[in-house]
Amino acid sequence: MMYSTALSLTLPSLTSDHRQHLLEKQPLLSLYEVLATLPDPRSKHGLRYELAYLLTCLVAGLLCNCDSTLAIAEWCRDQRLLLIQLFGPRRFLCPSASLYRILLPRLDAEHIEWTLADWIRSTLCAQADDPIALDGKTVRGARTDEHAAPHLLSFRTHHSQETLLQVAVSEKTNEIPVAQALLPCLPLAGRVCTADALHTQKDFMQCVNALGGKSLLTVKNNQPTLYADLATYFADPHASFQQDATLDQHRGRIEKRCIRVSTEMNAYLKDWPLVEQVAELTRTVTVRKTGKTSQEVVYLITPLTPAEANPCRLLALVRGHWSIENSSHYVRDVTFGEDRSRLRTGSAPQILAALRNLALTLIHRSGSSLVAATRRHFASHPRHAFRLLLPKRFTQQ
Repeated sequence: MMYSTALSLTLPSLTSDHRQHLLEKQPLLSLYEVLATLPDPRSKHGLRYELAYLLTCLVAGLLCNCDSTLAIAEWCRDQRLLLIQLFGPRRFLCPSASLYRILLPRLDAEHIEWTLADWIRSTLCAQADDPIALDGKTVRGARTDEHAAPHLLSFRTHHSQETLLQVAVSEKTNEIPVAQALLPCLPLAGRVCTADALHTQKDFMQCVNALGGKSLLTVKNNQPTLYADLATYFADPHASFQQDATLDQHRGRIEKRCIRVSTEMNAYLKDWPLVEQVAELTRTVTVRKTGKTSQEVVYLITPLTPAEANPCRLLALVRGHWSIENSSHYVRDVTFGEDRSRLRTGSAPQILAALRNLALTLIHRSGSSLVAATRRHFASHPRHAFRLLLPKRFTQQ
């Protein structure tokens, strides 16, 4: 029986030009094959595991309910026979937690993020009109005495819930210029882009419009003049508007959303020439157990015309925007234990966040919206997890 030491299964070492050509011309490559295009910073002398193998096992472990590199290393040992079946007999099958702790900080996080983004975009499952939400998240558990916690900006589709791209926001800047610089890299044509109040900027709206998309932006006190104008208009008892409302009951809370939409402010808002509708959104939340009620009022602006988005659709777009917070950032913290991770060195927190985003994308692509239950299923049937990562010829043996 022959054993291999870090023998690549599919792709040899590639130059940067070859990698780019492969990603552009072969959009249906498996994720394992795409990971094989990443540059490996390690010396080839004594190399026991190829990089694609290590990253594939890492993502498979995340899918199979492992939250730490230690848990993933133990899981690999438990799945030794399956790894032999999938990857063939080899001398080294089970990477250790210390290997991941040493390797991940050495990898190029930006290169990994963009490689994953290219693959996700080329294999996108989202419908052509699926809106895109953007939002930032601070990886609080990665803060050290010397460095602030990294802040990551993500772009995610509303309905298919696929993370299109994630980038780190430097301490020397903020989300606003970073988001605007990245908009041309997204498939915005024919889509609505939603963002929180931080991105309610004329340049943002104009950039999305120039790329063939539309935006829906929240107005708060960071735009004091615009906020005051909208608040004054909707406080007028003679204001003209259309309205709609939704009522949701879940997790012991009753949440009512009421929206009032008008086109009467379009001519007045000369500084915002693209605006076709403005809206007032009132959220009223009642906690059943205590009976306590809270209310929040925000305002919205959008270039969407009434024919393109009636009050009902605007409500759906606002609610869809918060899926990036509730179904991605919250899930990474609670279900994947992101903020409990002890891996804080270099770019490791960003890389792990990118791979958690990837795991979430793969779970949603599998047809499930129950992330925790799906991870438990994969833990019991790990071959099913590898089917999302490997070429079919490996998993159909």
